[in-house]
Amino acid sequence: MLSNILTFDLEDWYHGNFLNEDISEWDTYEDRVVEPTLKIISMLENTGNKATFFVLGYVAEKFPELVEQIHQKGHEIASHGYDHKLAYEKSKSEFEADVKRSIEMLEEITNEKVIGYRAPYWSLNEDMDWAWEVLYSCGIQYDSSIYPFKTYLYGSNHVPRFRYQINLIGGNAIIELPPSTIELFGKRIPFCGGFYFRILPYWFIKWGIQRINEREKQPVVFYLHPYEIDVNKPQSSKGLRNNFILHVNLKKAEYKLFNLLKDHKFTSIKEFYHLPS
Repeated sequence: MLSNILTFDLEDWYHGNFLNEDISEWDTYEDRVVEPTLKIISMLENTGNKATFFVLGYVAEKFPELVEQIHQKGHEIASHGYDHKLAYEKSKSEFEADVKRSIEMLEEITNEKVIGYRAPYWSLNEDMDWAWEVLYSCGIQYDSSIYPFKTYLYGSNHVPRFRYQINLIGGNAIIELPPSTIELFGKRIPFCGGFYFRILPYWFIKWGIQRINEREKQPVVFYLHPYEIDVNKPQSSKGLRNNFILHVNLKKAEYKLFNLLKDHKFTSIKEFYHLPS
């Protein structure tokens, strides 16, 4: 059975308040990240799977013991930045400070080099040459921030659908690992993570994974947030669209995730590509 790649963005439910959030408000919200993350760790252990956790620096700062526990279970710890703001709205110096802050926190907790990065809201794009140079200078070997499907907020229909290389000045390079989409009738369809995973039927997701594995001979890159299996998280105060995105099909998500982990073999990015620390 071909192994696939499993990733989680370790952030809390209020970090997904879709552009209306302010970091000054975060301490007023109920923290929910620990409980669903522990469920995920248990499911991974019970099914024999490993994952890459892209950890938000804010979460690592509040719950370092949770990050340490994930690492001790043999999962990869990578960076999700610190403040969950759109990367393409930051200056180069702001972006660099955010990335460095998160990496320093994670490396202090795990005593291991951080080599992977994913931007909040998939907010890097192929035109941000300066961002790749910053990541490389911070020791990042791979990125998973460019969604190969265009939405109002992120993504592009023109980038490759599978692993590719971003070439930098001086002959350096960073590996880019897009989340998985399938192509039907000339159109790309996101299916393997987040909101798309929750709204689509499980048979379609299973079929999509099989199609990519067997027809295209590629691993699937799956992603999810712990709050997407948390049925006890509060309603958002940020509007109907936000609540729909956060809560639609929430009650089925944990069951679907467990089935996914039973039916397929997953590992971390670092292990799949045998990347050195």
